[in-house]
Amino acid sequence: MTQKKVESTPEIATGGGGGDIGKSVNFGGGDGGDDDGDDDDYFDEFDDDDDGDEGGLFRRRMFLAELFDRKFVDAVLNEWQKTMLDLPAGLRQAYEMGLVSSAQMVKFLAINARPTTTRFISRALPQGLSRAFVGRMLADPSFLYRLLLEQAATVGCSVWWEVKTRKERIKEEWDLALINVLTVSACNAAAVWLLAPCRSYGNTFRFDLQNTLQKLPNNVFEMSYPLREFDLQKRIHSLFYKAAELSILGVATGTLQGSLSNFLAGKKKNRVSVTVPSITTNALGYGAFLGLYANLRYQLLCGFERAMSNHFDVIGVALFFGTAVRIMNVQLGERSRQVWLGVEADPLAQSDDLLAKAYNRPSEEAAAAKPASRWFISKDAIVSGLLGMKQHDSASDSPPPKARRKRIVRKKVAAS
Repeated sequence: MTQKKVESTPEIATGGGGGDIGKSVNFGGGDGGDDDGDDDDYFDEFDDDDDGDEGGLFRRRMFLAELFDRKFVDAVLNEWQKTMLDLPAGLRQAYEMGLVSSAQMVKFLAINARPTTTRFISRALPQGLSRAFVGRMLADPSFLYRLLLEQAATVGCSVWWEVKTRKERIKEEWDLALINVLTVSACNAAAVWLLAPCRSYGNTFRFDLQNTLQKLPNNVFEMSYPLREFDLQKRIHSLFYKAAELSILGVATGTLQGSLSNFLAGKKKNRVSVTVPSITTNALGYGAFLGLYANLRYQLLCGFERAMSNHFDVIGVALFFGTAVRIMNVQLGERSRQVWLGVEADPLAQSDDLLAKAYNRPSEEAAAAKPASRWFISKDAIVSGLLGMKQHDSASDSPPPKARRKRIVRKKVAAS
């Protein structure tokens, strides 16, 4: 905020003497002509090999600390032609407490400056969810992109497995397949939402336990910020707290999905082509799958994405690696979910389909009624031997068997 005054005197070239610019000038005419007339004191001799060498596409990021000074935040507001009164209540309180950095203020104003999808979602949600959504966008501007990517990959993998497994039965069992797809999508959205990094300020609760849980990070690798200093103990507590939270959510979701699946499967006339677990098995399977396996996978995924964003300066490179890892993670999770729940194709239903096809084959009379094929085998077929000699069919050379004649037995009738 202060500016130093520096006094400088121009340098006069008094040496050289190589260039004669006039008889009346006694100080010489420059630098002797050995560097094409330029002065090294003001013009550096640049090397051609260093031009444009900034590390390329995979260059490392140069870290800049977040500025929480009130003067810098005010400068951002003035640039966007906003005042403190234009901010929402929660962000205004954090701004007055000095908990908002200039970078976070830029992200928030960029979201709300023009009609975008992010602004539409934040205004359409209730106040609590809207605040949580904006907090996640401030911590990670690509949160919405990653959430939509996870949903698209999850729905695609789940639908592909349902169609591949049920085959012709998909038209009859579309309701069961739809329930499975919606359940998997909801569980994936919950895991991504609960473990995403978030910036929250000024929320106070009545009980001390709620205030303690609020100060825990959403994932083990989340970055600390003012009033949210995450040490090793808090990160370990967060791991177990998120496991319990996801387990409870998985048990509730599995119970609802198991009840609907068993109810619809009971109304089917034929045997269902995919095994339907019991309600208890389904609830415990989803609870264990989300609390243990999915929690660990997405914790490591958040750490990987933070490492990529901190290492690479180009945002596209970090997003590319994060997208590839998330797609592989979804495929691995879909295959693991079937193992945890014990869901597979029912062999008895497949055997019933095979038996139905076998018994429904056309009869011999129907086959004989069909027109004969245009291709026929000649009666005098010639088969070439191993040595190239022509061999006639033995069946065609043999004479046809003689027809049997009925023996006529005549009985003599004695004349009486």
